[in-house]
Amino acid sequence: MSEATLEERGFKPACAISEVPTMLPRKVSIDGLSVLICRGEEGFFAVDELCPHKSLSMAFGVVHEGKIICPHHQYTFDLDTGRCSMRRCAPVNTYPVEVVGEELFVKIG
Repeated sequence: MSEATLEERGFKPACAISEVPTMLPRKVSIDGLSVLICRGEEGFFAVDELCPHKSLSMAFGVVHEGKIICPHHQYTFDLDTGRCSMRRCAPVNTYPVEVVGEELFVKIG
């Protein structure tokens, strides 16, 4: 799929694949929204930067087994669904990710 087609569908450039570490998220800003790009076992994922538990950044969280672990309280969020391991915590928003060559694109909204 070409970049032009992705942009027509609402996807925005996020970062290069090489900029996403294996076990850490990569923080990017897309249309003023802070998003974390995560490298999972089954591809790349994008989630909100802020943990809904206390509105703290998960930019220094660990990505492991399809989840991101919040560095503040160790809540885990599924990268595919956004669901939290703790019932009392709201999920994070997840965003579609597309790969074109070595570039990642994310659709916000």
